[in-house]
Amino acid sequence: MKVLFFVISSCIIVQFAAAQNKLQTNDYKQQLRINPLGLLNPLETNLSVGYDVRVKKRLSLGADVAVYLARDAFSRPLNGFFVRPALRLYSKNKLKTYAELSLMYKHTVQKENGWLGMDCVNGVPSYEKFDEYKNVKDVFDISFRFGLRERLFHSANWFFECYMGLGIRQKIRSIKYAEKNTCLTADNFETFSLFGQVTPGSYTSFSLPIGIRFTRTIK
Repeated sequence: MKVLFFVISSCIIVQFAAAQNKLQTNDYKQQLRINPLGLLNPLETNLSVGYDVRVKKRLSLGADVAVYLARDAFSRPLNGFFVRPALRLYSKNKLKTYAELSLMYKHTVQKENGWLGMDCVNGVPSYEKFDEYKNVKDVFDISFRFGLRERLFHSANWFFECYMGLGIRQKIRSIKYAEKNTCLTADNFETFSLFGQVTPGSYTSFSLPIGIRFTRTIK
């Protein structure tokens, strides 16, 4: 909720600043993007950068990439990456608002402690063992986003973006462990699924992308 309040407040501030600067255009050919919220995420701290280029007057193509090289709020080591290509269509009001189709693939590996099923056959363990293992998550996401783009402090090259959207996400969870025929027990599964359990460790749900970005035009 704090992140949501921060993003909405930021959008209101940017819109107010835009009212003071209506004569300026937001035109650009290429731009770099930085996502500051990734560095503030206590569970999946990441460094995210992006790039997009306008291929038509109102159409742009771009992508964001990120790396996870930190510990989470519980001091568990986390590493991984995500790649997020996007197709953006601007409205006619000086490239200030846009709709975006975004795809994402994310892969993360995190060390955890928990109960593991041992000597598993078809997901059914013979016994359980409490030990450290690597939790592997692969996420596939498609979302539609709506955003606002405006100058940052009346700068000629720096801009501010905020966006909100709705998507569908498929998450696949597996483990890495030294012993063979090892599986997660029922308590370790993330069981909520929008469309029912697909396979053990895999489920589908809605996603609600929301965030802010700072951009720097380079041409």
